[in-house]
Amino acid sequence: MSNNTGRIYKKALFSLFLIFLATVFLLPYLWMVGSAFKTRSELFSYILPLSWKTFVPLHPTLDNFSKLLFELGFGRTIANTLLLSAITVLGSVILCSMTAFALSMTEFPGRKIVFFLIMFTMMVPFEARMLPTFLVVQDIHLSNTFTALYLPWLADAFLIFLFTGHFSEIPFDLYNAAVIDGCPHTQIYWRIMLPNIGPALISGGLIKFFFAWDSYVWPLIILRSDKWQVIGVAIANLFTDQSIAWELIFSSALLSTLPVVLLFILLQPYYVAGMTSGGLKE
Repeated sequence: MSNNTGRIYKKALFSLFLIFLATVFLLPYLWMVGSAFKTRSELFSYILPLSWKTFVPLHPTLDNFSKLLFELGFGRTIANTLLLSAITVLGSVILCSMTAFALSMTEFPGRKIVFFLIMFTMMVPFEARMLPTFLVVQDIHLSNTFTALYLPWLADAFLIFLFTGHFSEIPFDLYNAAVIDGCPHTQIYWRIMLPNIGPALISGGLIKFFFAWDSYVWPLIILRSDKWQVIGVAIANLFTDQSIAWELIFSSALLSTLPVVLLFILLQPYYVAGMTSGGLKE
């Protein structure tokens, strides 16, 4: 009886610890959500001491969102970012899955060396690649264009690694049977192999969506006009030397967070399956 009581106490304490930890992590987001619906005066009225008024707006307003979408052109910025994310996801998933298919299902001289070189690029940080990439984009006259936002990032070593692991799980006899039946490689890839790595495709797509949606440094240095401005740069532009529109920053942060949170919640089971099953052999 005492052992059961001890286990119950341990579980209760552990649950309380998890609740406390979750609360600590959620408080900044709750503050952001509440502040997004506050006026500037109310925003600074209840910062200290902390109370429920810090997180809950007393007089909720949509004026911040109205100003962002209709006066500052955030609607177009969100559309640009969605388009960038969609193209990046689609292009990366197709290109990287084709590369992974070739590396895992076909034999050619130097295949392991090519795979090693691709994996080696994962060790090179963005800061080391930023200047050479910028110079290449500038030399091919793509600077300040929408194409420059996504083209350098379609090839992704991590996605190739992820897809290669999942392709390797598929029985090789399935590939051989398709070849014997005279099925061309394009059809083997598109109709047979690709549907078998659905969770990995969703996982890779989510990773590239987060990358494109949160992009800031590269759009900042490659774009000189506001035509193709993305949401990360637009939020940063709300910080000026004259003033900082905190109420607009909270509202824009909420707008930028919602698509990511909703997409992750909807696709979380596939994301977890895609990240945990690749490369596991029975």
